[in-house]
Amino acid sequence: MMRLVPLWLCLAGVLASEAGPLTLVVDYESPPAAASMAAMQKELDRLLQASPLRIDWKLRDDLRAGESVNDLAVVRFRGSCRMETMPIVFDERGPLAFTHTADGEILPFTEVFCDNVRTAARSAMWAGEVARGDELLGRAMARVVAHEVFHMLTKSHDHSKDGVFKKRLSGAQLIAERFDFAAADLKRLR
Repeated sequence: MMRLVPLWLCLAGVLASEAGPLTLVVDYESPPAAASMAAMQKELDRLLQASPLRIDWKLRDDLRAGESVNDLAVVRFRGSCRMETMPIVFDERGPLAFTHTADGEILPFTEVFCDNVRTAARSAMWAGEVARGDELLGRAMARVVAHEVFHMLTKSHDHSKDGVFKKRLSGAQLIAERFDFAAADLKRLR
């Protein structure tokens, strides 16, 4: 987290208006597979297509000093964000991600635990899905990021009963062909 402190000091008025896209600054402990990145961006765009929100992706290292953005959120991916050959582990305990708070206020900083997301996603994969592991991991990470971005935008600690904003997402929900926000949650984004 120490590497984000300088960026934190630069953030004033983040997530303040609907003036432009949300700039999502992503930072990885270890680089993800290209298939994961592409799938994550595609799925997050799909999840948000019914809302007015648009995402502008930037790698942390590509953010230029003095660059101006309207709304900004930082997502730090911890652990390995690659679907490596690994044994099936059915223990899905531990958070998939969390969004930082200060004095009860939700901040525009999220940490995604790739190892936990990967374990949950892998536990739901069968046969041919394993060959598409990095793509499905990207889809899973997009749903986790969408969940956390929803916390940031709505400033809500609560969760929904259905959809991407549920308190807990199963491995099957993370990689399913379709899994969306509940209709009521999309209305909240408008």
